[in-house]
Amino acid sequence: MTITATEHITTLLNGTINVVKTVLPMEFTVGQPVNDLESVDVQQTGVMIGLEKEINGSLLFLGSRDLFGECGNKMFGMPFEGEMLDSFMGELGNILAGNIATHLSTENITIDITPPSVVESVSITEAKKIFSVQMKIEDEDLTIIFIIE
Repeated sequence: MTITATEHITTLLNGTINVVKTVLPMEFTVGQPVNDLESVDVQQTGVMIGLEKEINGSLLFLGSRDLFGECGNKMFGMPFEGEMLDSFMGELGNILAGNIATHLSTENITIDITPPSVVESVSITEAKKIFSVQMKIEDEDLTIIFIIE
């Protein structure tokens, strides 16, 4: 059975914020969720992970390459650049999405995640529901976009 997004938006959103707090060893503030993308810079670097089963859609983690590099530095104590940064970004997306899937399973929501894709910009053409939340990490923004099909 496919679960509608409105039935689980709060669970998905809160689970995602808690996972980011757990995974990233950095101080940050969380903005208010918004239901449109007007304030989101979709021309940023990011990682896209597909969601399948009870919630179908995608998660996008968007930010600057500097932000992702600093996340890697804080997590592993070394700077990432070039291909290593791209590899780290994909792995970070995979870690976050895997932990989100695990969190959702504790709420009896089953999802599968697709392999991560590093993206340089995003074009969203079709979705039943889109919402985003912005996190301020040090002086950078990490925007998480939830695209529900």
